[in-house]
Formats: sequence, C-alpha cells, structure tokens
Amino acid sequence: MTQHTEFLKRGYAVLADPIGADDLAALRAAADALMAEPTASDGGNHDINRGADRQFLHKRHEDFPEVERFLFSEQMRRVTSMALKDPHLFNEQFVVKGPRTGASFAWHQDGAYVPFDHTPYLSVWIALDDTTLENGALSCLPRDLRREAHIDPHHWDEIGKEKVGYDGDDPGEALPCSAGTMVIFSSLTLHRSGANTTDKPRRAYLAQYSDGPILDPSTGNPRNFAKPFGASLADRP
Repeated sequence: MTQHTEFLKRGYAVLADPIGADDLAALRAAADALMAEPTASDGGNHDINRGADRQFLHKRHEDFPEVERFLFSEQMRRVTSMALKDPHLFNEQFVVKGPRTGASFAWHQDGAYVPFDHTPYLSVWIALDDTTLENGALSCLPRDLRREAHIDPHHWDEIGKEKVGYDGDDPGEALPCSAGTMVIFSSLTLHRSGANTTDKPRRAYLAQYSDGPILDPSTGNPRNFAKPFGASLADRP
C-alpha cells in the first residue's frame, strides 16, 4: 500500500522519511524561544490553551526565518502534494505539553475549529521530542476519506477547554514515534493525544496546508494564512 493510498483509506499516514537534523534543531529552538515568553490565551473564539499545562504557540513562523524556509521547503512540497493540488500554508503552531501536568487533548477533527463550510485541509504533525505513551503520543481513528468526507458533531468541553467529537470506546491507533517523525492526517480525521506524565516537556509542531486559500465567507478574507509555495518569502501575502 502506498502512503497516498494509506492516507485515503485510513485518513492518516506515518511518513517514512523524517525531517532533517537542521530543520529539527530550528523547530526546537523556535519552540523553546516561544515557551520562554509569558503564557497567554490564544485570543480566538475558543481558548484551548491551559497555561504551562498545555500550550498552543501559533502563527509565529515569520519571526523565525529557518522555520519559514522549512514550511515552504521541497520536502514539505512533496509531503503536501500527496493530498493537495495547490498547497497553501493555512496555519501553524507548536503544541507543548508541560511536564507531569501536561493535559491530554480529546478526540476531535481539526476542521471542527473552522466555523464555516470549507474544503478539507492537511495537517502535518511533527514530533520534536521522542513521543511515547507516557508523554502524550498522538492517536488517530481510521477514517476512509473517500466515504466519510464530513465533519462530525462536536461539543465544547468547558473543563477541558476543547471541542470533543467522539466519546466512544474505540482507542484508535496510538502513534509513538521518534523525534523528527511526520504524521499526516486530514482535517476530517479524528485524533487525540494523551497527557504528559514525564519530567520533561513534550514538544510537537503542527503545520496545516489547504488546497488553495480558505476564505471566510463573512469577510472574503483568508482564514489564518493563505501562503502558496513558490513565491519568495518577501513576496508572500
């Protein structure tokens, strides 16, 4: 089974080729720099940050040239081309689970956080640390994207500060992996991550790409980013 076929049949795939050592170092350095800043809410309609317990450090790639180069690198072009015809950077964020108190994250589809109809997009999740069941590994529920191309009902959990799209007993597939591993999944794929019970933070990076811009119908403007491959860094909108 090719990775593209696996992605369509299961809704996710663990990629064989990790990111390079230099890119991993650049992402780790950016994550550590952002972690050193004061924690704050995300300022959106749903604040899913939980202080040092669970941090989503997002939309800061322009402050780190090496991170921006990686997002539009040839490797990322190849990765996104497995699912998208006209990949544009849609969003990006570091996800950090603090040691011992790092919160889990419930089953959800990323597309449930976009409050209007849109074309499904691609999430590229990258482990910045060796990820285990003890420090908050990612898990996915298989979903045939050819047959289940919809967003399931979600409800807001005020205690967990998160949207929840599945409360069933299916554990899905846990995906512990080494640092540098990339997992791709559709914005329609239900996924979750466990709590960090170790003595060190668990860092990951999530880069999301859409097939062309995702426009907010209320404004006509792009939701988050709409940056295509190919333009120079200075020329990108």
